[in-house]
Formats: sequence, structure tokens, C-alpha cells
Amino acid sequence: MFRDDFRRRLKRKGGFRPGLRMLRSSEDGAVLALVAAFLPAAVLTVGMVLDLGMLYFAKRAVQGACDLGALAGVIELDWDALAAGEVRIDPEMGKKKALEVAGENIASLGSIIREAAVSAHVFNTPDRDEPTVRVVCHFRVRAYFLGFLPGLKDGIPCSASSEGSVVRRTKW
Repeated sequence: MFRDDFRRRLKRKGGFRPGLRMLRSSEDGAVLALVAAFLPAAVLTVGMVLDLGMLYFAKRAVQGACDLGALAGVIELDWDALAAGEVRIDPEMGKKKALEVAGENIASLGSIIREAAVSAHVFNTPDRDEPTVRVVCHFRVRAYFLGFLPGLKDGIPCSASSEGSVVRRTKW
């Protein structure tokens, strides 16, 4: 009885080769094909989001370091010139202090930043209204996921700059 029922089912499904017919109409591998097609795009997208997030974080941190360096350089006034009535920044001390503070803050970021080059300039020229310290940092942010792309092996190039000025108070 069991054998007869089995034979009837085989005849209804198209003979003694039911497996071939089942493969043609089966959709079991469709999900695997879709995953295989879209997985590289998903991984690339996640990698871009994470690397760009790291770039944004590093850019903000280096910008803050440049701001602190510029402010630290501005407070190094030339006291002899100030006693004579002229507001000036001591060029040597202002540059040294700006580089020191900015460098310490950038170094605290660790391995995120590569090849940071910090420069500071003090402007006491008469064509400016106020004495100014400018801090510029050129750096590279490490690309964790997208480093395999051409040009990003050494990191993503970036720069940040900041200026600080001594403000002369005209009214008390």
C-alpha cells in the first residue's frame, strides 16, 4: 500500500526524476545569491562611514589643538614693547608656546593621526590691526577600512588652521 501511494505521487510529479524538476522551480538559493551580490557593497559602505567618522573626529580634535596653540601663543606678549606703549607678541616665545601646546594636544590623539606637521607664525606687522599668531597643521588620518583604495594607503590628507589675535581695548 505504501509503495503504491509513492509510485502514484512520482507519476504525478513527472516520472522518476523528481529532483531535477524540484531544482528548476526551487527558490532556495536566491537569498544566497542576493547576499553574495550586495555584501561587498554593504561592507564598503560601512567602511566608508567608519573612516569618514574617524576623519571628522580627527579634524575636530586637530582644529581644537590649533585653536589652543594659537591662544597659547597670543598670551606671550613682549613686555618691553608693552611698557613702551606698543602691543606686540614676542615672536620667539609666541611661536615656541604655540607649537608646544598644539603639538602636545595632537600627540595625545595617538595612532589616529599620521605625519602631523605643525607650523606657527607670529605677525606683528604694522599692516595688521592686532598682533596675530597663526597655527597650521597638515596631517593624515589613518584609513582603517578604505586603506586598500589607491592614494589612501598612507591615510587621508587633511589640514587645520587657526588664528589668535591680541585685541586692543579702545573703551573702558
